[in-house]
Amino acid sequence: MSAQTYTEDRRTEVLAQLDQELQRLVDSGEYARWFTTMSRFHRYSPTNAMWIAAQAPDATRVASYRTWQQLGRQVRKGETGIMVSHPKPYWIEPSTGQRVPPPRTDRDRARLDRKISFRIGHVFDIAQTDGDPLPQLGHPDPADAPKALLDHLDSWCAEQGVTVTTEPLTDGLYGYYRRHDDRIVLAATNTPGERAATLAHELAHRHDPELIRAHQDGDTRYYRHNRADCEAVAEGTAHVISGRYGLDLTRHSAGYIASWVHGDLDRFKQLHQRVGEVTRAILPPDQLDLTLAAAASRAANQATVRRGARR
Repeated sequence: MSAQTYTEDRRTEVLAQLDQELQRLVDSGEYARWFTTMSRFHRYSPTNAMWIAAQAPDATRVASYRTWQQLGRQVRKGETGIMVSHPKPYWIEPSTGQRVPPPRTDRDRARLDRKISFRIGHVFDIAQTDGDPLPQLGHPDPADAPKALLDHLDSWCAEQGVTVTTEPLTDGLYGYYRRHDDRIVLAATNTPGERAATLAHELAHRHDPELIRAHQDGDTRYYRHNRADCEAVAEGTAHVISGRYGLDLTRHSAGYIASWVHGDLDRFKQLHQRVGEVTRAILPPDQLDLTLAAAASRAANQATVRRGARR
């Protein structure tokens, strides 16, 4: 069997495995547990996060083989990689339709057509590696998680210019978002955990690309006609963000998300893409993100020095 045939067979197997897991999820209504898993893979695209979760539901932090080496860790011999899809840009000469080398000047970049292809790659969970420990990797202590989460959300609102007020609200209403004056109103009776969950939920409404598009188009009926989708996206996002800080919203969110999704697998896949997009906009990088960014920066600086030395 050729390497290409093996890769295609493996890709087909992973997609079937993913569909089976998502179907089981839809049938059981365990959406909250799924979004708890997603909180561990927020650095990845929604599609890759689903692939990783379907193949390795117990994984906590994943990275490529070479990235782990850069971080002083080594993937153990014989470990099976977790398949992911990597975007790979390429350029086309418009006049001929032929593929050409990457542009080197701004003029070439403006003239050539940039396209994206996807190739299969592999990542490995930290449990598949040995080596140097990664400090501060994982969730903070649960006792501190609500404060850490609230600190991040409050800081995010301040940086984005979102006004947050606390007011007496009708029983059962934890809060709401007003787009016309970019304001989140929270119930005065909220506990710290409820405040965190509600603030994340309302920020998700603020960043939902479909609600933004509807606002820009002047479509005042969009939310009313698509309320179930909007609420499922907001609660899924709140669950991922809270889970990132160790705040488990499963009891709060499980029935809420299920009540909006209504057991529709294709619909859940579409909503998951929106959850991923919104989550990535709001969540800060974790310690692994920062470590990876530092390693990439060092590699880029070293490459620049080498190029300068050859001149």
